[in-house]
Amino acid sequence: MQQIKTTLFLYAILIGFSIPICYGQYKISGYIEAEQQNKTVYLSLLKYDEETMITENQILFSTQTDSSGYFEFKGQLLSEKDKLYRIHSNINSGKGLQLIQDNEKSNYHNFIFSNRDTIYFSKSGSNWFSQSKNSNLTDKKWEKLKSFEGQLEKSNSQIKNKEAQQQAINDFAEKVKSYSEKNMKHPLLKLLAFWDIKKSDFDVKTDFEKNLEFYEAISNSLKNYYGETSYYLQYQDEISKISNVILQQQYAFHKKLNYFLGFLVFVLNIVAVFQFRKLKLLKPKENQLQFSNLSLTSQEEKITRLILADKTNKEIANALFISLSTVKTHIRNLYAKLDVANRHELAEKLKNHPRD
Repeated sequence: MQQIKTTLFLYAILIGFSIPICYGQYKISGYIEAEQQNKTVYLSLLKYDEETMITENQILFSTQTDSSGYFEFKGQLLSEKDKLYRIHSNINSGKGLQLIQDNEKSNYHNFIFSNRDTIYFSKSGSNWFSQSKNSNLTDKKWEKLKSFEGQLEKSNSQIKNKEAQQQAINDFAEKVKSYSEKNMKHPLLKLLAFWDIKKSDFDVKTDFEKNLEFYEAISNSLKNYYGETSYYLQYQDEISKISNVILQQQYAFHKKLNYFLGFLVFVLNIVAVFQFRKLKLLKPKENQLQFSNLSLTSQEEKITRLILADKTNKEIANALFISLSTVKTHIRNLYAKLDVANRHELAEKLKNHPRD
């Protein structure tokens, strides 16, 4: 019994010492069938929008096939996080880097992978890398997403009417968004779904304004998983471009609106000035009294106008720079000439008096 305990204790110590030196190690291997031996096989790291793009700066490593067409990459230098990779080999080396994929032949395969995964490519005739076994679970879910999108695209491919085509694009985008939200938790899958929507000619800008939460959820998911690096920064750059377009359009609209409102205020001011001048010109004509046939003196006419303006005797005296007694004398003379007894009768007399 004591011997068993000692053995278990030593075994535990051995495991304890071995844990710190355990680390992930990837392996990518398989075969390509080619007439030429020693084909160069490339392993590349891709941005999310580079599924069909190939450049030299994407390439991480390269290796040569042996006489049987076997190749292999392995080590600990890939990211521990799931990322998008490509395996490819040029069919015609003289034409440089090239991607070919159709029903008859292919020379590349994109896949999601990490430093702890393995993937094996079995022989597949002229369609190189078309048959693979990948231990990465995220890659398996990506294959399901591509299958789902392929079914949608196949059903939409027969549509010829332009309006119906646009509706099909909108329908594709909404279904992929819904599929992404319900079935995919991994941020890279959400990012790839976003790119599939964007490259389908869907109006992402308008949708971004209406459904900001969908795009912010992708951003938050990427930041939590990748930190402020790689795919998160690339996505933020894409979203910033969309936001800038929206802001520029809003700025242009408000600028035009301000110009219009400014012009409208200018026009209203011009109209107001003309109306004011018109009223100013009309008012004297409407209110001006003609006293030529009443035999009133100039001073009596002035006093009459001030009386009709409801000025008191004192206010009349101040306005004409004469004494209060002189005002009263003029008023008595006015009453006598016009045969009236008070201000009210004076106003009525002049109101009914025919104008010249």
